[in-house]
Amino acid sequence: MRRIESALLAVFCAVGFMACSACGAGTGGTGPGGTNQGTDKAVGRAGQFFLPTGTPRNTANPRVETDAQGNVHMVYPAYSQGDAYYAWCPANCGSADKVKVVQLKTEGTVDNAMLAVGADGRPQLLLSTYKRVYYASCQSGDCTQASSWSVNPILEHDGQREVSGEAFALTPDGKPRFVMHSYRSVGIGSPTPGTFYVQCDADCARPESWTTNQISGRVWQEITLRFNAQGRPRLTKAEIENYGDYMGYYAQCDGDCTVADGWKVAELHKVFFGFSEAVRMYPTLSLALTSKDTPRVLLLGQVNGARNLIYAECDSECTNDQKWSAQYLLNAGSEGEVLRAGLDLALDGEDRPRIVYTASWNILVGSCDSECTNPDKPSWQLGKVEYSGDMQTDKIIPYSNCTMASWFLHSPSLALGKDGLPRVAYRAQDISGGGGKPEPGTTPCSAGADMTFSRFAQLGSLTAK
Repeated sequence: MRRIESALLAVFCAVGFMACSACGAGTGGTGPGGTNQGTDKAVGRAGQFFLPTGTPRNTANPRVETDAQGNVHMVYPAYSQGDAYYAWCPANCGSADKVKVVQLKTEGTVDNAMLAVGADGRPQLLLSTYKRVYYASCQSGDCTQASSWSVNPILEHDGQREVSGEAFALTPDGKPRFVMHSYRSVGIGSPTPGTFYVQCDADCARPESWTTNQISGRVWQEITLRFNAQGRPRLTKAEIENYGDYMGYYAQCDGDCTVADGWKVAELHKVFFGFSEAVRMYPTLSLALTSKDTPRVLLLGQVNGARNLIYAECDSECTNDQKWSAQYLLNAGSEGEVLRAGLDLALDGEDRPRIVYTASWNILVGSCDSECTNPDKPSWQLGKVEYSGDMQTDKIIPYSNCTMASWFLHSPSLALGKDGLPRVAYRAQDISGGGGKPEPGTTPCSAGADMTFSRFAQLGSLTAK
């Protein structure tokens, strides 16, 4: 394409607003340790709360979607020892007591929980564990009741494959599809590299109803999978290059999607990764399709190892690199260095982009109404989802001489309500550290996460401060 590196650049007007690392006065009330998890008192202002699990339990990265009526659907995995949680909330999801949650049982920790909602408003889930993949669906009855759910292992891979990113989606007529790749490891005993397109047309609770076809001898990872109105797949992916960098791509299939030749690809931009960060940063891209089925992409890019934030558009011939235009929303360097794990993109009813991302462990929202890749127009506006500094510091620290604790917010997922405003799910990790001389007979302070919860925010504005 016209490589995005050569596109003219623009940045948000309020870059300083993004870089705030500990904003807010900690007015969130009592900390969420134990019995008050998920209550308004525990989490501050209405519209922000921890997602419930029934019995208190640590949870990991959530996903959120909305249906045609604006109802909110979410999935979030338990942090360890198996299981995931499906949650439903009405369109006005302003407090935890409106959320109805169902525990879905698995064997083995769910590494990636993915969610898609059909035109009928019913959720379908894909749960990826180290040894197998589960498909979960609610085909009839009340989806807020465990008895309405079917959870079935559909693929046994014994650690040889994985599903990363948002690689699960439904065709317009509600048929599930996903893309998986060989397990990301190096050295002796590593799986043979490959990427696989997996699909089911009926009776999907049965493993034999799913077909798997290899579509590449390379590892396509951190995929976002979408379908156009004709049921043809479009996706973004990251691939490792010869010197260890990752390149981001857009790909589409309009023919036989079970063979490699059926997929056509456009190169977008190098994507950032940081496996030694406090929260591991995988190469990250997000894809949305307009009402005309043209792609819009948000990605965490990199230039010479420095991270930046990029929004890109294409309106025709999108497997031709030259047909894409782009805008740097945060440049590499002092602007981009605040970026942390996670971002997501959604389009409103007028195809206008809304984004969420992580900056200095805060969750922010960006929006643009027109000319979103025009470097001469200040088109983008910025708003706040939640600052980590607005959350009450937890008072329960397991080591006696740890001297500080704070919340780290990251990995946001975005959906829009019927009002066009964001519903955002993200992860909150309570991390303690510091420490002086330990008291006699006590365990010395060990820096790390004390607890981790999935969290939700419903915004009343795109530009909330």
